[in-house]
Amino acid sequence: MSNININWKGHIAKYQAAMEDLNLDFCILTRIKSITYLAGCFVPWKSAILLPKEGEGEPILFTVLLDVERVKAEGQLETDGWGPMKGFNWETKIQRTAKKMGIYSPKGKAPRIGVELGLDICVTGQLLSYTEAQLLKKVFPGCELVDFNDKTERIQLIKEPEEIEMLKKASEITDVGQAAVKKELQERPPGKVFTENEIAGIGTLAMRKAGSNYEWTFTGNEEIGSGYRASWTFNGCTPATNKEVKESESLLVDLHSEYGCYLGDLSHNYVLGDCPPELKKFNDVFEQLSYALIDNMNPGTTFDECYKEVHKIAVKEGFGNDLFFGLGHGIGCIGNESFPVVVPGKDWGDMTFEENMVEIAAVVFNRPGLGGLRLESPTWVTRNGAQLLPKTSLDVDYV
Repeated sequence: MSNININWKGHIAKYQAAMEDLNLDFCILTRIKSITYLAGCFVPWKSAILLPKEGEGEPILFTVLLDVERVKAEGQLETDGWGPMKGFNWETKIQRTAKKMGIYSPKGKAPRIGVELGLDICVTGQLLSYTEAQLLKKVFPGCELVDFNDKTERIQLIKEPEEIEMLKKASEITDVGQAAVKKELQERPPGKVFTENEIAGIGTLAMRKAGSNYEWTFTGNEEIGSGYRASWTFNGCTPATNKEVKESESLLVDLHSEYGCYLGDLSHNYVLGDCPPELKKFNDVFEQLSYALIDNMNPGTTFDECYKEVHKIAVKEGFGNDLFFGLGHGIGCIGNESFPVVVPGKDWGDMTFEENMVEIAAVVFNRPGLGGLRLESPTWVTRNGAQLLPKTSLDVDYV
């Protein structure tokens, strides 16, 4: 799949070191981002990793029976199957394996089990459900379920050099997709009208040819929004439809790639034909906001400080209410698409950009009846400042 060698065993060691900090007997990990980070392959089914402490055995991935052989062939972990039938139930397989590994005994002390709890804004997060928690308490009587989620987030926040190379490759692929879209728009014959779905298909085909395996987002694969569909207030979700793209209106093209389990996410903005002066002014302010965001994604800068620098430009230009307050989200392996969210305020504002974070720089700038634009671009935080991984310009394209 790739000539870039990710240290998957090193990922396991990071998790096991964090387990020691929490004095856990073992972990049962269900988040897609943990499963990808440790297994190193695409695992789309309801799955879990049984992770023992260092020196007490090898981790085992449990996925649905119908996909076990592929995951064995493409992944890095020993893999077993479960299914909703006698002898193969999820909790039964996990308990039986824990006993076989010697990390659990019904006659021993009740275990402290690391699990991933919380509420994820992404429906694909796969944090431990109430039902799963009850099943674990049934097969591990008296167990204590200890939240491991903060450890998961922290471990994956700072990227290794090999991970950054994977993210660069995924971004190269989204550049290819945007170039293909732009070419088709430029070369459209007189009278040709594209639908949002056609544009999504153009980008997807080009990226697949370039090596992308998966349009990973849960928000409709490629997100294409035009006209009124691009300009709803705080509009950060535009699954493509059969709406026709008209001239002189906003067109945002948000493409998603995956390479070697690592993700690309690149939004670019276009206007076909003549651009009304009021929309051109709006677009110009968007570009100012985008460059200001990149300029402030530096190690040691807080999310609050970054937001204030960007927001004051919107206010100065008379568009303070049209800028969404979120200016970024996480990116990494499959499933890693939220933490950390760059927003101001007491919950997140004190968090700082750190060297070797890779964050999606995001500007959502919308005014209903006028236009809507979106920046999403993976951005590597280096000691010398922020570096965009894609090469596609931040500026609006007038086609």
